[in-house]
Amino acid sequence: MKAEQAMTHPVPVGNVVQRGPRVERWGWVWPRWSDPRIPFAAILTLYGVLGFSFFGFNRSPWQMAAIVVSGSVLDAGLGWLLRREKVVPLSGYISCCSLALLLNYSHSSWLLLLPVWLTIGSKYVLTFEGRHVFNPSMFGVATSLLFTRELITAAPAYQWANGEIALSAFIVMAALVLFFFRVGRTWLVLSFLFFYALQTALRAYILRYHLPPEVLFLGTLGAPAFFIFTFYMITDPGTSPGTPKAQVLLALALTLVDLVLHLKESVFTFFYAALTCATARFLFLHGRALWKRGPRAYVAGLLSPGPLKRLAAVGGLGAVLAGGYFLVVAPTVMSRPLPFRMERMEAAHSGLGSTMGDVLTHVDPRVLHVSKWVLSVGDAVATGDFDGDGMLDLFLANALKSDAYRAALYRNLGDLCFERVKVPALEHIAANYTTEGAAAGGTFVDYDGDGDQDLAIAVAFGPSKLLRNQLRETGTASFEDVTTQAGVGDHSVSIAVTMLDFDRDGHLDLFVANALTTHLPDYTTPTPFNFFRLPPPEYPGDRRMLRFMHNGWHDADNGGLNVLYRARGDGTFEKLDSVAMGLKETRWSLAVSTVDLNQDGWTDLYIANDFGPDEVYLNEQGKHFRRVVGKLFGEIGKDTYKGMNASVADFDRNGWLDVYVSNVHHSLQAEGSLLWMVSRGEEPFVPEFKDEATFRGALNERRFGWGAAAGDLDNDGWPDILQANGHIDDRLDHLYDSGRKDYWYVNHKLMQSGPEVHTYADKWGDIRGRTVYPNEARRAYLNLGDEDPGHFVDVAKELGLDEPDNSRGVLLADLDNDGDLDAVITNQHGPVSVYRNSLREGAGRDAAHFVGLSLVGDGQHTARSAVGTRVVVSYEEGGRREEQVQEVGLMGGLSASADPRLHFGLGRHAGPVTATLHWYGGEVQTVQLEADRYHVIRQGAVTAGLQGSH
Repeated sequence: MKAEQAMTHPVPVGNVVQRGPRVERWGWVWPRWSDPRIPFAAILTLYGVLGFSFFGFNRSPWQMAAIVVSGSVLDAGLGWLLRREKVVPLSGYISCCSLALLLNYSHSSWLLLLPVWLTIGSKYVLTFEGRHVFNPSMFGVATSLLFTRELITAAPAYQWANGEIALSAFIVMAALVLFFFRVGRTWLVLSFLFFYALQTALRAYILRYHLPPEVLFLGTLGAPAFFIFTFYMITDPGTSPGTPKAQVLLALALTLVDLVLHLKESVFTFFYAALTCATARFLFLHGRALWKRGPRAYVAGLLSPGPLKRLAAVGGLGAVLAGGYFLVVAPTVMSRPLPFRMERMEAAHSGLGSTMGDVLTHVDPRVLHVSKWVLSVGDAVATGDFDGDGMLDLFLANALKSDAYRAALYRNLGDLCFERVKVPALEHIAANYTTEGAAAGGTFVDYDGDGDQDLAIAVAFGPSKLLRNQLRETGTASFEDVTTQAGVGDHSVSIAVTMLDFDRDGHLDLFVANALTTHLPDYTTPTPFNFFRLPPPEYPGDRRMLRFMHNGWHDADNGGLNVLYRARGDGTFEKLDSVAMGLKETRWSLAVSTVDLNQDGWTDLYIANDFGPDEVYLNEQGKHFRRVVGKLFGEIGKDTYKGMNASVADFDRNGWLDVYVSNVHHSLQAEGSLLWMVSRGEEPFVPEFKDEATFRGALNERRFGWGAAAGDLDNDGWPDILQANGHIDDRLDHLYDSGRKDYWYVNHKLMQSGPEVHTYADKWGDIRGRTVYPNEARRAYLNLGDEDPGHFVDVAKELGLDEPDNSRGVLLADLDNDGDLDAVITNQHGPVSVYRNSLREGAGRDAAHFVGLSLVGDGQHTARSAVGTRVVVSYEEGGRREEQVQEVGLMGGLSASADPRLHFGLGRHAGPVTATLHWYGGEVQTVQLEADRYHVIRQGAVTAGLQGSH
């Protein structure tokens, strides 16, 4: 009663009016300094500042500011509109700080408005007798996770990795000193901690065969997110019970619901358990009111002006937000009718069948439990005309296959038929994988400039190989292993090798990208890392040989040092000091593209890294590489994502080559692909990079993305993207007849532990028999071209490309020389998939013209393979000038090389085109070319020959 009187009779104090626990100033109601929400708000703000400045949160400060400001404004606005109260929105500020810390938004900042609307709106709509029942931030988090198809997910556990224990201690102390004792929820917190410790012990026992118990305890009960949930979210005085008995019952209910969700191998269990309990309470309160008041009175209350006004205001705003997002920000697009399909060629026709081996059981016995994870890459394809007959041949590598198919060369017989070619050098590599390393990638390239296609092979756990083609010397296409002779036989753990002329001396240099560390740490003498033969322990408790897993989930820097070998011009190479050259990072490098990003005439590097930020190295005229790193998260070099692939094309045809990077987009890592749109920067040497994957429809959401390739599938003059997806299944180690067992659930617990735990392989859960997002449909992102330049729509199903599998490398090449791009997709646990493009054979042929170029450098200024040469094709069509740009490179993305010929789709243009060739290291040459042909152009000469005039 006294409180009510204090609210009714304000007491003036100077220019301030005090109303009970609140204070009025300048017509607004402010909280008193004794309000426990103030230190709570300060703590959350400090967490955010630490996250963006130190912990490496994968959100930007601007995203947090936008969430907090929009939520605070919305809370204050709805308070005035619906209650005619001008209240400083401290509650809204706190709720939205929680959203900024606990949620992850894959690229699109516009998505952050949805959880803000859900959070603030729930306070005004989901009420009982005028009071909200759901903790607003909990409701916003949980419903966003449920209804956004993983476009919004919980912030990854690894965002706290840089000092997790210290931060957890800080959270607990701050909670105890500033908040806990002031809100009267002691029984709730203590009982929840007790029940949850027991529950965690039970789960540790259940998972004892899959995960060391200490990993589960440390990952669960030591995580900062757990303490934020325990001390701040469930203790909200407005939505949690006040009596000790009710608090204990709520703690028990939360723990039991959480356990049920864990038994179903769910993630985000905290939030779903809280949402379930709050929903049960909400329904109980309204059900009891319905019973007591009767249906008529109860419905009359719901339909009274107050509730309807709140529902109309919040619902109307939601409709406006949804309309703005779907109609303006990310409009749904329909592709035009497709005049072609990609026809799957069975192995009986293509000759590319294979059998799987038992490699997973041949690793060192101490790491059998993680062999499927570590060996989940290295399924690769490369193409080149090794025998000089004008048809593109294939090299396939897959460490998991049987000896006969682990590293194999196939001759193209035409009509997408291939035959196996016996190569003793490759057979030796395939048979000796446990001692000399496993073939994990390949690149056809004329490295010695003698006119035939040699083969560089990436090797994991051994020296990468260089095989020289003997076609020009002997007249017979055969390969000789010249690795040692060439001076490139350093130990590697690589799935990507390529060549570039970084110093523009006319000779191709070799670049070896290493994924894992090449040598085990902590040993006094250099000890090569061989997953199949780890060193024995030298003393009791010696675990040094097991410390090779990534030391972070978003900033791992314990991978291999990438190596650059300079060509001497005599077939041998000189190993350069990578650190002195500016290539000092030791990330987990999976793919590399060579491309002149800043158009200064020198080839640069884009390196896609797993478990950390990608790297862009700009070539400083062959003397040094400068790494480009932005200032804030989301800028180039600050992505902290899981870069799997790097495919280059001018997607929006602005004259600058863009980069598409595949990535993971699932519940624990809803990050999605990167699409770096490149343009001129403020500084001439450094171009501008802007990630527009979500905006342009190429996020690859709800997929575990691997390799991808860029190429013009429909010959309309706009490059498209073919994306491979799916991680690992249990075909090679099936154990559970009761259904698929998800390793991602186990892995989530590991992600919550610190690097002192998860860097050691013996602390990882047992992956045998388990799966990680297996057998996912591929995507074919068709560029909408003139309709919406540089924007994409997925047409994989319409093209017949959506067959689910665990795919890796994607090759787009005209394998039958008919003028359209066919596809070869490697599959980690089975034979490759081969697709014939029917574009040039169907009714759409008149709108699918093309021109192809094979370039031959002079071998002095420009390497014979012309790597680095930039080609601009121009022509007049429909009264306007059209231009397309491509650059000669060897790699097309993860575990796949590129068609050595440049292929330009021309759409309806059937006349001649002008090709301007910026020979790398040489002069500019202009030639006129007929459409619908492949042309061979030699440096300084006119067209030297024609191929494939179909």
